[in-house]
Formats: sequence, structure tokens, C-alpha cells
Amino acid sequence: MRSLLAPSLGATLLLSLAGCMEAGSPTGPGIEGPLAPPVPRDERSHGMFEQITGINGDAVSAVSGDARRSYIYFDFFAAQKPAVTAAPAKLCASYGKGLKSSYVTEPSDREPGLKVLVVDCTT
Repeated sequence: MRSLLAPSLGATLLLSLAGCMEAGSPTGPGIEGPLAPPVPRDERSHGMFEQITGINGDAVSAVSGDARRSYIYFDFFAAQKPAVTAAPAKLCASYGKGLKSSYVTEPSDREPGLKVLVVDCTT
């Protein structure tokens, strides 16, 4: 009986938290668009991630893509929300481009706890 209690309690907690999340906002973990590619292996340092995105490096697990479309894989709960909001413009500026659009989604491999900021820069 005890072994069934923990999983059911965890599922209940997750479901209750899911109702509090705002869909489609860079400050909320909802899914706004299609899923992003699976989380890539990225050996760069946390300091490099912070320099590129402006998001605290301990919250970023990878950055991939190019000047047209980039993906920032981050821990929604560890990331500082104002930095997440500012990250798309900062990333595009690092390419010498302007921000075209951005949205938050999940990686297609559904890595627990990670969200993906999909950033499209101007051409």
C-alpha cells in the first residue's frame, strides 16, 4: 500500500500544478507551438549559455540552431523569468539580427522539467 501512495500523491500534485500554468507565455510553461527537436548534447559551459541568452546559466541545458531559428532548452522553474522574456531579442542581437518571433514549447523527447524557447530572427 505504501508503494502506491507516493506515485499517486505525485501525480495529484502535478495535475494540480498544471491548472496554474498559463499557456503560450514565455513566463508560463504552456505549449504554444509545435514541439522542438529533442534535447541536444551541448558541452558548452553554463557561463557561455548565460552570455548567449541572458538566462542564468544553471537553468540552460543547451542552445542549438542558427541565425534563422534557434532553440534554447531551459528549466522553467530555475530560470529567472525576466531573462527568459528578454532572451529572444538578446540571442538574435548576437547574430546581428532582429527578433521576428518566439514561443515556448517542449522538446519532442519530452525531457522532464525542460521547456524550449524557439526563437526566429529576421533574415
